Amino acid sequence: MTTMHNPLILIAEDDPDDALMLKDAFSEIDQNMVTFLNNGKLLIEHIQHLLLTNKLPNLIVIDLNMPVLDGRGVIKELRKNTETKNIPLVVLSTTKSKEDIDSVMALGASEFFTKPTSFSDLVGITNTIANKWLNT
Repeated sequence: MTTMHNPLILIAEDDPDDALMLKDAFSEIDQNMVTFLNNGKLLIEHIQHLLLTNKLPNLIVIDLNMPVLDGRGVIKELRKNTETKNIPLVVLSTTKSKEDIDSVMALGASEFFTKPTSFSDLVGITNTIANKWLNT
Protein backbone atom coordinates (compact mmCIF):
# COMPACT_ATOMS: atom_id res chain seq x y z
CA MET A 1 0.00 0.00 0.00
CA THR A 2 1.13 3.56 -0.56
CA THR A 3 2.05 5.76 2.37
CA MET A 4 -0.74 7.36 4.34
CA HIS A 5 0.64 10.81 3.51
CA ASN A 6 -0.56 10.23 -0.01
CA PRO A 7 -3.00 7.32 0.13
CA LEU A 8 -4.26 5.75 -3.06
CA ILE A 9 -8.05 5.57 -3.20
CA LEU A 10 -9.86 3.58 -5.90
CA ILE A 11 -13.51 4.28 -6.57
CA ALA A 12 -15.83 2.20 -8.74
CA GLU A 13 -18.80 4.36 -9.69
CA ASP A 14 -20.78 4.11 -12.94
CA ASP A 15 -22.71 7.39 -12.61
CA PRO A 16 -20.58 10.29 -13.94
CA ASP A 17 -22.37 12.88 -11.77
CA ASP A 18 -21.82 10.82 -8.62
CA ALA A 19 -18.17 10.27 -9.60
CA LEU A 20 -17.63 14.01 -10.01
CA MET A 21 -19.26 14.74 -6.66
CA LEU A 22 -17.09 12.09 -4.99
CA LYS A 23 -13.96 13.51 -6.61
CA ASP A 24 -14.84 16.98 -5.32
CA ALA A 25 -15.77 15.66 -1.86
CA PHE A 26 -12.46 13.82 -1.46
CA SER A 27 -10.65 16.90 -2.77
CA GLU A 28 -12.39 18.99 -0.07
CA ILE A 29 -10.67 16.85 2.58
CA ASP A 30 -7.30 16.95 0.78
CA GLN A 31 -7.46 13.41 -0.59
CA ASN A 32 -6.40 13.83 -4.20
CA MET A 33 -4.89 10.44 -5.08
CA VAL A 34 -8.25 9.13 -6.28
CA THR A 35 -8.67 6.91 -9.33
CA PHE A 36 -12.15 6.31 -10.76
CA LEU A 37 -13.29 3.26 -12.68
CA ASN A 38 -16.80 3.01 -14.07
CA ASN A 39 -17.51 -0.64 -13.25
CA GLY A 40 -16.37 -3.44 -11.01
CA LYS A 41 -14.59 -5.40 -13.75
CA LEU A 42 -12.37 -2.41 -14.55
CA LEU A 43 -11.66 -1.97 -10.84
CA ILE A 44 -10.54 -5.61 -10.48
CA GLU A 45 -8.36 -5.30 -13.62
CA HIS A 46 -6.80 -2.09 -12.28
CA ILE A 47 -6.00 -3.75 -8.96
CA GLN A 48 -4.45 -6.72 -10.79
CA HIS A 49 -2.24 -4.26 -12.66
CA LEU A 50 -1.25 -2.55 -9.38
CA LEU A 51 -0.35 -5.94 -7.90
CA LEU A 52 2.14 -6.47 -10.73
CA THR A 53 3.95 -3.32 -9.55
CA ASN A 54 3.69 -4.34 -5.88
CA LYS A 55 1.27 -1.54 -5.09
CA LEU A 56 -2.10 -1.74 -3.43
CA PRO A 57 -4.75 0.88 -2.85
CA ASN A 58 -5.22 2.07 0.73
CA LEU A 59 -8.98 2.27 0.30
CA ILE A 60 -11.61 1.10 -2.17
CA VAL A 61 -15.04 2.73 -2.43
CA ILE A 62 -17.64 1.00 -4.58
CA ASP A 63 -21.17 1.52 -5.74
CA LEU A 64 -23.41 -1.47 -5.24
CA ASN A 65 -25.32 -1.42 -8.52
CA MET A 66 -22.94 -1.21 -11.48
CA PRO A 67 -22.86 -2.78 -14.93
CA VAL A 68 -20.53 -5.65 -15.92
CA LEU A 69 -19.55 -6.57 -12.33
CA ASP A 70 -21.59 -5.17 -9.44
CA GLY A 71 -20.46 -4.32 -5.93
CA ARG A 72 -21.23 -7.77 -4.57
CA GLY A 73 -19.05 -9.36 -7.25
CA VAL A 74 -16.22 -6.94 -6.45
CA ILE A 75 -16.39 -7.76 -2.74
CA LYS A 76 -16.33 -11.50 -3.45
CA GLU A 77 -13.34 -11.18 -5.79
CA LEU A 78 -11.31 -8.98 -3.45
CA ARG A 79 -12.05 -10.92 -0.29
CA LYS A 80 -11.03 -14.29 -1.76
CA ASN A 81 -7.58 -13.00 -2.78
CA THR A 82 -4.99 -13.07 0.01
CA GLU A 83 -3.29 -9.93 -1.35
CA THR A 84 -6.47 -7.83 -1.38
CA LYS A 85 -8.62 -9.32 1.36
CA ASN A 86 -7.57 -6.76 3.99
CA ILE A 87 -7.95 -3.58 1.94
CA PRO A 88 -10.72 -1.42 3.46
CA LEU A 89 -13.71 -1.66 1.14
CA VAL A 90 -16.53 0.84 1.64
CA VAL A 91 -19.85 0.58 -0.19
CA LEU A 92 -21.55 3.86 -1.09
CA SER A 93 -24.93 3.22 -2.67
CA THR A 94 -28.39 4.69 -3.11
CA THR A 95 -30.01 1.65 -1.53
CA LYS A 96 -31.44 1.86 1.96
CA SER A 97 -32.55 -1.77 1.98
CA LYS A 98 -31.52 -3.58 5.15
CA GLU A 99 -31.23 -6.79 3.09
CA ASP A 100 -28.74 -5.15 0.70
CA ILE A 101 -26.73 -3.64 3.54
CA ASP A 102 -26.66 -6.89 5.51
CA SER A 103 -25.67 -8.91 2.43
CA VAL A 104 -22.69 -6.72 1.49
CA MET A 105 -21.49 -6.62 5.08
CA ALA A 106 -21.74 -10.42 5.25
CA LEU A 107 -19.67 -10.67 2.05
CA GLY A 108 -16.91 -8.64 3.68
CA ALA A 109 -17.52 -4.94 3.08
CA SER A 110 -15.80 -2.83 5.71
CA GLU A 111 -18.59 -0.27 5.91
CA PHE A 112 -21.75 0.85 4.14
CA PHE A 113 -23.10 4.35 3.52
CA THR A 114 -26.24 5.42 1.71
CA LYS A 115 -25.47 8.15 -0.83
CA PRO A 116 -26.61 11.49 0.56
CA THR A 117 -28.56 14.08 -1.39
CA SER A 118 -26.38 17.07 -0.46
CA PHE A 119 -22.74 17.75 -1.24
CA SER A 120 -21.99 18.84 2.33
CA ASP A 121 -23.29 15.50 3.62
CA LEU A 122 -21.10 13.71 1.07
CA VAL A 123 -18.06 15.64 2.28
CA GLY A 124 -18.99 14.55 5.81
CA ILE A 125 -19.12 10.92 4.71
CA THR A 126 -15.79 11.11 2.88
CA ASN A 127 -14.25 12.72 5.96
CA THR A 128 -15.62 9.92 8.15
CA ILE A 129 -14.29 7.31 5.73
CA ALA A 130 -10.84 8.92 5.57
CA ASN A 131 -10.59 9.30 9.35
CA LYS A 132 -11.60 5.72 9.98
CA TRP A 133 -9.93 3.83 7.15
CA LEU A 134 -6.94 5.98 6.17
CA ASN A 135 -5.87 7.01 9.68
CA THR A 136 -5.16 10.52 8.45
